Amino acid sequence: MNVLRQVISRRSIHLAPRLPLETTYKENGIKGLMSAQQFQTAWCDYQSYLTRNLTLRTVDSEYETRTPMAIALSTAKDPQKADIFHYASQAHNNHFFFQQLKESSPFNENEIKPSLLRSLQSTFQSMDNFKNELLLAADVMSGNGWVYLIEDENKILKIVSCNNDGTPYLYTRNQSVDLNATFEYSDFKKLQRQREDLKNGVKDYSLPLLCINVWEYAYLVDYGVNGKAEYLEKLWDSIDWNVINKRVFSNIEM
Repeated sequence: MNVLRQVISRRSIHLAPRLPLETTYKENGIKGLMSAQQFQTAWCDYQSYLTRNLTLRTVDSEYETRTPMAIALSTAKDPQKADIFHYASQAHNNHFFFQQLKESSPFNENEIKPSLLRSLQSTFQSMDNFKNELLLAADVMSGNGWVYLIEDENKILKIVSCNNDGTPYLYTRNQSVDLNATFEYSDFKKLQRQREDLKNGVKDYSLPLLCINVWEYAYLVDYGVNGKAEYLEKLWDSIDWNVINKRVFSNIEM
């Protein structure tokens, strides 16, 4: 019995992290975006489902004590560990998404740190254009997935669509090309470039700043099967730019 207790005490279990306002959201939902029931489904239930399955697939392995992000990065290139990657990547993406949410309030660009605001305006010409491009990328995604705003190693901002369980940290597994949709020549060339980069050992230094959850579990309870566009529009006003500001690669104001 003592031996059993020692083994159990050493067992590492992946658990859903607690959000700062989780208790409030469980009772009242995220005002203007999610009801309490939708929050329960999209965060409490789904995140627990992901971490439970991640635990079952990493028990007694080198991944048992690692974070979901570290596990996703370690397993992304191994087809034999695709199931582990799936739950690790999804757990990280979903947490990344919920960390940046707040109760709805009218968008105020003064909440964005000046250097980031200038970069957004320079890249997309205006914040209205950025909003439209970001939400359009999410709206036209034909299946489930994630849309990220990333900053690359040259501090250039880009919008990247990650289909299904894609991760924004690795170009070889960001799944930005939807292989289930119409396959364009530009998609083929993109995959070729990725293959060459992988062969030549090119590193990916993408830093995700903002995440849009386009999985149906994130909006189906409140918005129904035809409510994706409405969900995305309300989501824009629920982005906590104080969180996004802290994710920016450089905290030095120029």
